[in-house]
Amino acid sequence: MSDSPSSTLLLLGLAGTGKTNFLVALDVVLDDQSDVDGLVHSEKAEDRTYLQPLKEKWLRGEVLEHTSRQQPPPPHQLLVRHPATGTIAGLHLPDLAGETFDAHFVTRSFPEEFCDRLRHAPGLLLFLHCDHNGDHAILENPGLMEPTPAQETHSAISLNKSAKDWQLEDAAQQVKLVDLMQFIAETKSWQGRLRVAVIISAWDLVVNAPNLGPRSNAQIPNDPAKFFSIHWPLLDQYLLSHKDIFCFRIFGVSARGGGTSEADIVRLTTLDRPCDRIIVVDGIHRSNDLTRPTRWLLELLKTETSSDA
Repeated sequence: MSDSPSSTLLLLGLAGTGKTNFLVALDVVLDDQSDVDGLVHSEKAEDRTYLQPLKEKWLRGEVLEHTSRQQPPPPHQLLVRHPATGTIAGLHLPDLAGETFDAHFVTRSFPEEFCDRLRHAPGLLLFLHCDHNGDHAILENPGLMEPTPAQETHSAISLNKSAKDWQLEDAAQQVKLVDLMQFIAETKSWQGRLRVAVIISAWDLVVNAPNLGPRSNAQIPNDPAKFFSIHWPLLDQYLLSHKDIFCFRIFGVSARGGGTSEADIVRLTTLDRPCDRIIVVDGIHRSNDLTRPTRWLLELLKTETSSDA
């Protein structure tokens, strides 16, 4: 059996939505897979000079640095295998910062190599952050995270400044993502529907939201699909109204498993199995198997939880 992937899946998303965290945590899960039907390593990525240091930082509970558009990392890939069927696939994180996806909304262009990968990818992982506002820019005081003193100071300064003129790049995040999905639909070269796993990252904030204040589960539902329909309605409606092109499913994911406080880091780094810190919620199913979204994209996931849209 060849170790070359039969298909390559792409990770896409705006800035700060957890793409790199996901790939690094997935590497940890592939090293220590406990689900008998889960994916495992097919082989290590050919060049781990970028991924391995990030993995060591993740294991120490450190925050991974934001990908810079000025100094983009090399593209990196994980090759995964499904032992029961022998299916091999690659997960590819392009050498594009999240700001590049923002910039596409203004420039209307992507690198040709990336467009070629889009045309041939059978599935996508589309990343959102649970504490980003789909209708506006990132909130000054996010609803699920307590503002730091620096954020509070920044908010006070912002109030004293006169509002700048609206620019095209200030468009709502879900408008940019709908535009991205329209672009993807126009580059379509596959037969049938493109499978899209929508990853709502930092899901631990949603899990712990009832402890943060008076906001109720009605406002912050613990079901990722309901959360998506309430907080990202335009993107949800776009995908629902284009079922002839897209088949999508929503996953709540915490690749870190918790916050960045000293207590959180101690808790995360003292677990017997590092992958136990991970949270993956799919309908009524909850686990730490970060390969579930990928298995669904490859049509290898049992349909015991929620229906696909």
